[in-house]
Amino acid sequence: MGTFIAWPRDLIARGNNSTIHVLSAPKKGLSKKSKKSYKLIEDVEPELVVEMSGNYPSALKHLWTWAKNSLSNGQTFSFELSKQAFGLSKKQIMFLSDVHAVCSRGEMAGSVICLYIHFLNEYVKKNKMLSMISFVDPSTIGAIGCGTAVQRSRALATRFKGANKGQYFQMPYNDVNHWTLTVLKPEAEMVYYMDPLKRRIANGEWGVPVQTGNKDCGLFVMGYMKEIIHDKELDFVTKWLRRSNQVYADDDINEIRVEFAKYFMKSYAS
Repeated sequence: MGTFIAWPRDLIARGNNSTIHVLSAPKKGLSKKSKKSYKLIEDVEPELVVEMSGNYPSALKHLWTWAKNSLSNGQTFSFELSKQAFGLSKKQIMFLSDVHAVCSRGEMAGSVICLYIHFLNEYVKKNKMLSMISFVDPSTIGAIGCGTAVQRSRALATRFKGANKGQYFQMPYNDVNHWTLTVLKPEAEMVYYMDPLKRRIANGEWGVPVQTGNKDCGLFVMGYMKEIIHDKELDFVTKWLRRSNQVYADDDINEIRVEFAKYFMKSYAS
């Protein structure tokens, strides 16, 4: 649940409509000749469709059109992480399903959040806040596929090495199937935790906006990061004190999706 396992290639078959099907394994005791007979049991990857109403944002339409043309038949899109934003440079990959999630308001992939951070970092750089705000690559600290606890701790120690006085690091974190945001100020040894589900922690809960849909946590974390950097005084601690009851309307969430789409099309698809 919430992760992936390898599946033998000989148990996968493509239909005429390019849908991938999972086939049941042959029963033990069958002859070698009969082992070729598999039973179709489930569609794994149905065709991805985005429902577009009359007021569906044009930027998302353009993004989805590009993705359908460029990322079909298993094609992927890759980009390099900004060393200025993350302190390291490595390749990230996006799939058609990742773009579909943006266009249909689904579950955000780490690569989508990283690319949105690139967009946010442009604002940070423009407003000369690079010594005040930086970011941590979620693929180095997540609950799955990011190494042991010791390895994740070392990655954070390396990231915080040489931090400026008063500098904040924004750390999107995925604990298998839910995104949260931790903001750390290493010099002051201060940690701030923001959960779109407002699950209680030892020191109480903040009044951060609470996600409204089952799959909105990634978008809400992206919204938290945006609000923090747009406050040049970095007064988010006061803003989100307990019982402040901040909310994100659908327009706020759609604005984040549109910002991602416009940035992607301008920077990578033009």
